[in-house]
Amino acid sequence: MYYNAGLVLEGGGMRGAYTTGVLDFLNENDIYFKDCYGVSAGSGNACSYLSGQKGRAIRVMVDYIGDKRYCSVGSLIKTGDMFGAEFVYYTIPQQLDIYDYDAFLRCKTNFYAVVTNLETGKAEYLPIKDLRVDMDKVLASSSLPLISRIQEIDGKKYLDGGIADSIPIRQSIKSGNGKNLVVLTRDISYRKKPSSVVGALKLKYRKYPYFVEANKNRYKEYNSALELIKREEKNGSIVAVRPQKPIEISRFEKDADKLKQLHEDGYNDACAKKDEIFELLKSAGEFEIK
Repeated sequence: MYYNAGLVLEGGGMRGAYTTGVLDFLNENDIYFKDCYGVSAGSGNACSYLSGQKGRAIRVMVDYIGDKRYCSVGSLIKTGDMFGAEFVYYTIPQQLDIYDYDAFLRCKTNFYAVVTNLETGKAEYLPIKDLRVDMDKVLASSSLPLISRIQEIDGKKYLDGGIADSIPIRQSIKSGNGKNLVVLTRDISYRKKPSSVVGALKLKYRKYPYFVEANKNRYKEYNSALELIKREEKNGSIVAVRPQKPIEISRFEKDADKLKQLHEDGYNDACAKKDEIFELLKSAGEFEIK
């Protein structure tokens, strides 16, 4: 069932295993939204959710995290990407763990991958219509600075959407979503601190001063979004599903058991908020499909 509400998915690298658990809960309960905004890993995980392939996102993580083509320093040296773009975004979905492109096409949710424009330092919300041709937008959303190649789409240069808009709740509200489900990959006590790699970014991306400035101010924007979410949770217009305690894994976690546990945590936390989620969706109403 589709609801007149927004779904906002934070990134966080392998912390996204938590998000996969929440998305499996949504698949299981046939819950879909008018709009979905995915950032970085959040955009990648949204793909399997929107094709209705429950369990696929965490399965891909667990099955291939040990493969050097998936994530390794060797991949970074060989291809320019720590997370092997060709392997992750094309080989796996087309050959190894087949993605249901046709099911994605049938899904009526408006899906946007959030990217950061290097020239402007601003976030852009790229519509994903057909993953056979739009996978490069998901890749761009997940291309982390310093460890990924710059992605060029329609003459514009992009990197990780989390730099300019880590939690695009304002964009979802701006798009008319008065009710939103937000999936976070940090616990409620977390607040982002100033970047420790500003110097390296300034050197590597010296041609893109607005991008460097966006990274410098990222923590302010991130924490501001958290405050907005906190206020709107009290007003009943947002339900946020977040880890109950600090996640003790790295962005590049290799331990499959930890990833599976994090997936389970996300699923269980969504189950615990089932009544709140359904109350939110009831108040939003069904989305009229034309």
